[in-house]
Amino acid sequence: MSRPPTSPLAIVGIGCALPNGMNFADLAKQGTLNPSQFTHPFGWSVAAEPLRGGQVHTDSFDYKKFSIPPLFRKAVSRETRMALLAAEEALSQLTLSETLRDHCDQLCATHMASDAAYRNATKVTALRTLSEQLADTDSAQMRIDEYKQALAGTFGATSHDRVGEMASTIPARIAHFAHTRGKCQTLDGGDLGGLRLLQAAQDNFRYADSQLAVLTSIQCFHHQPQAEILHHQGISTQQPWLEGAISLVVCPVTTAEQQGWPVLMQLGTITTTATEQEATRYFAGASQVFYQLLEMHLGQETHCAGAATFGPHWQINKAVSHEDTDASDDQVAITQYCPITALGDDKARFWQTLANGDDLLRSQSAQQLNASAFVRATPQKLSTYIDQAMSFDSHNPCDQVLNKPMMPAKKARLDVSQLRLLNATESVEIGEFKRPAVILACNLSLNADRQLGACALWDQLPAAPTHLPQPTPPPINRWSWYGATGLGGARLLAEHLKIPHADCIAIEAACASSMAALHNAVRGLQSGRYDGIVLAGIETATLERDLVLCGAQMMLSATRIRPFAKGADGFTPGDGGGLFVLQAKSDAPNAIAHVDAISGSCDSRSMTAPDPQGQALAMYKTLQLASVNPEQVQYLETHGTGTTLGDQAELESLCAAYRREHMSPLYLGSGKYNFGHCFAGAGAISLAKMLAALEHGCMPPTPILGELNDALPFENIPAEVPQQAQPWPLLDTQQRIGAINAFGTGGINYHLTLIHAHSQESL
Repeated sequence: MSRPPTSPLAIVGIGCALPNGMNFADLAKQGTLNPSQFTHPFGWSVAAEPLRGGQVHTDSFDYKKFSIPPLFRKAVSRETRMALLAAEEALSQLTLSETLRDHCDQLCATHMASDAAYRNATKVTALRTLSEQLADTDSAQMRIDEYKQALAGTFGATSHDRVGEMASTIPARIAHFAHTRGKCQTLDGGDLGGLRLLQAAQDNFRYADSQLAVLTSIQCFHHQPQAEILHHQGISTQQPWLEGAISLVVCPVTTAEQQGWPVLMQLGTITTTATEQEATRYFAGASQVFYQLLEMHLGQETHCAGAATFGPHWQINKAVSHEDTDASDDQVAITQYCPITALGDDKARFWQTLANGDDLLRSQSAQQLNASAFVRATPQKLSTYIDQAMSFDSHNPCDQVLNKPMMPAKKARLDVSQLRLLNATESVEIGEFKRPAVILACNLSLNADRQLGACALWDQLPAAPTHLPQPTPPPINRWSWYGATGLGGARLLAEHLKIPHADCIAIEAACASSMAALHNAVRGLQSGRYDGIVLAGIETATLERDLVLCGAQMMLSATRIRPFAKGADGFTPGDGGGLFVLQAKSDAPNAIAHVDAISGSCDSRSMTAPDPQGQALAMYKTLQLASVNPEQVQYLETHGTGTTLGDQAELESLCAAYRREHMSPLYLGSGKYNFGHCFAGAGAISLAKMLAALEHGCMPPTPILGELNDALPFENIPAEVPQQAQPWPLLDTQQRIGAINAFGTGGINYHLTLIHAHSQESL
């Protein structure tokens, strides 16, 4: 069945948090947007030129209104506060039914890290530096722990520090405030971020699981090194740089008519273009496109356009001009995959580890984890209580052996996760795609960006027991942006694969990031926007910073991850992910598997506690789009983190969505047992595991260490956890069918159903 590739978007709500305290109501009264009114000195120089523009201050932010407890206020980023203010205004005139709330997506765009992320990096870097300065003196640990108290007083240190620094926390908090429960993610498209949000909404609205969306772009400029990175990518210091959060509530025009909502603006064709466009008179980063949409609205223009720094030119028209692209409800084919773990990108060893029920648990090296600074036997501030993980051999990019030579000046500035991805590209071949995209699930701010942020905040450190020399990262050059940002990683992949014309997007949805990226890839192919997509998901989750922040939440297992086991006490972090090639089913005779359906939700009891009903909602929405029914699903790769709350919530949600009457059980597994919890790369590991299992016609085990947790409602489904590799039988339809769960902090949930492609050929 075919559908129109795109349809008009109705903007039914607008909200802003702009410089000088302006919101959309103020802007509408003024009737124009004049960047000069926002232009003030930033307080630092770039390339010896004083930087000027408009910054947004949120000192009077009402935390109580947005249900943020006093304890966690220092963990909430300025970006989050700005976004909440903009979204509140955008939604203020709308009344949403419960059905619309279930199908209202929350999508955000940012570029580079938040102030919360830079504060966390500063604390951790300072403690490692202090430990190195004190060496092995008798009082070193005591003095370090005393300094942790001082750091907590200056920068804050709570169990929500990890939550507060994640870009996906922003849409999750909007969802919690607005009581909306649709799909949730944050993307990095550079100064095309707003355009990518609008395109994603158009693609999503072709399906009933998305009926409304809150789209929010946020840009902040925090310090001189961050601005220097942007300047080396060609951003001029002669124009004002504008911060801002801008929210648009969008829906199909028919939905606005049904709800009786006034349409503030209608958007038709939203696209990138090869046509030359004029450079704008200001730079607003991730908010660039939405700033220009505000100008279009205020000036009652029929279109707006721009020349992007981080991608092609773009244009938005009120009218729809249908392009000659194929759009259909076809299932999407996965034609190639490459897992990435501490084993490298060896598919044979990856499968052997799974089939044997082995794992990659190892002690962290001194280079990876400074035990004197961070390892403590019991949970405490700015410490971790584990020293084992499933990590890469090194987190230093200079140690990474590459398949192809690279300039040292470039390599030193990239992230080890990016270098691992570049090696993995040798395992895949890209066809002659006319409309390609590269979508990367990752942390949107990488280690290099955070280390530069720590340098910028060094002068704000409290007095230490000894002198703390400021770290000296490599001087900033044109490669610094690539190694600092999620979008830079996507662009590296595109250039390495010789598809420099590909649309590049990075996505973060907490631990569901890879499935969120897969969702966008599927919708982009189904809409005809793309004919081939390189999808990747990866994260180095065993950095000192992550061990400390997860330790504060007491999410880590004191021994090792034990999904579904009695006494399971948390997860073990792991480094890794995977790389995949996707295209339309009709164009892929050599597919490994077909994505049957995928959808998601955002609903949890709190920003850290999962909700079975929210997880079940993601499954219901997926199964409503699926060609298969729940009883046909044979094997389900769970999120399976081995936390007490997590395992219980997931099994309860499976009881709601996958309860079956016949005697064949639903088999469950968790690749986190083998490779650890890879955060943004977790879903990629799950997908690679599922594809390998389908290829081998075998369901791998998830060993239960100790006893199976009999408090989990396995019998109510019924479900079983294989304890040894067993054949994956064909259904009567000659198919093998699997499913994957991916859940993230803030209640971000995605669910996928997958059909073995080769088993269909015998039909």
